[in-house]
Amino acid sequence: MAEAKPSVLDQYNDFQNSGLLYRVEDLKQENRDLNRAIEDIAHLVSYTHVETMINYLVKMLNNYFIPQSMCFFVQPPRGGALRQYFYTNLKPSETRLSERNFKILKAYFEALNITSTNGFAHPFDSIKDFITDIIPQDLLDLNPKYIIPLFGIGGVFSIVLLSEKATEQAYSFSELSYIHRIFSVLSVTMQNGLHYEVSITEPKTGLYTYDYFKTRVEECISTCRRYNRTAAMMIIDIDFFKHFNDTYGHLCGDKVLVALAKTLKHTVRDNDCVARFGGEEFSILLTECDPKYVFDVCERIRKEIEKIALIEKAVPLKITASIGAFLIDNKRGLTPTYIFKKADDALYFSKQHGRNRSTIYKLGLLEAAELLLGNIPEES
Repeated sequence: MAEAKPSVLDQYNDFQNSGLLYRVEDLKQENRDLNRAIEDIAHLVSYTHVETMINYLVKMLNNYFIPQSMCFFVQPPRGGALRQYFYTNLKPSETRLSERNFKILKAYFEALNITSTNGFAHPFDSIKDFITDIIPQDLLDLNPKYIIPLFGIGGVFSIVLLSEKATEQAYSFSELSYIHRIFSVLSVTMQNGLHYEVSITEPKTGLYTYDYFKTRVEECISTCRRYNRTAAMMIIDIDFFKHFNDTYGHLCGDKVLVALAKTLKHTVRDNDCVARFGGEEFSILLTECDPKYVFDVCERIRKEIEKIALIEKAVPLKITASIGAFLIDNKRGLTPTYIFKKADDALYFSKQHGRNRSTIYKLGLLEAAELLLGNIPEES
């Protein structure tokens, strides 16, 4: 008599009892996790600006894990000021940790001399006893769960601090794998972003170069024409700048330039473009604005420049600037050269009428007609 074949249910029970069914489910979950990481990485590598990368990554981590807090230390390649991005309760925070934390953790990971740790989440409790320096109290108060080093050609250029989850649950193996994958890629994209910044900024002030600024103006002209928007270009010139160099020396002049650059960057929005044209001339491209907003910004900048406090040879320096601006709208015929010329004409008016003032250039009917007819200055 032929032996009866096991039923489908019996076969399923045997399959389940063997443990293979659970392994199949595990493989499916691993596949989903991997696909998620690949999709997120594809978005990450499309960004060129460091802050955009970090904001995107923070958004992803908040979606998946909801850490109580995150802190990114980033050292630019030119050796500029250490950057710090702090997030708590899912939002950017003004909290800042001492820069000594970065130096201590950087030295620790570089002493290991194991670049395979790049992007790997190291439990803070497992490494703090091996750190030879005294750990600053603000780091201990933060109580980080993981420390993530990012390596570049010259060693560690970024340190990321990751706290416990808001839910107080432990990070799973798949979550730590995701963190390793995404931060390993971040180390490459962030380096590229930092070196791109170097290529479009000038070393003394860290502001954008003239060439990059001109490209942004060209893009702005197209955007205003296509979407019927309004922008503006401003030129800022330090009054009597030669006096600082002649009286106190060129090092003093450099201090004035750096102080002015910081003031400009802190006074405008993040999406506005601040550049140095050379010498004592600076320029700003304002996006999404109207005439009143442009004049208000010019005046705010002018007043902030008056507040700059520098002392040279026990003498307080009085710094003022003249400002000229030109509105960019949807008129055909606008070119960067034309816009620069009109903003410069407005600046000249400010200087000829007492300095330390703002002027907005207004097109007359004849000039507007010339634009439409194409009677504009040739590109230089």
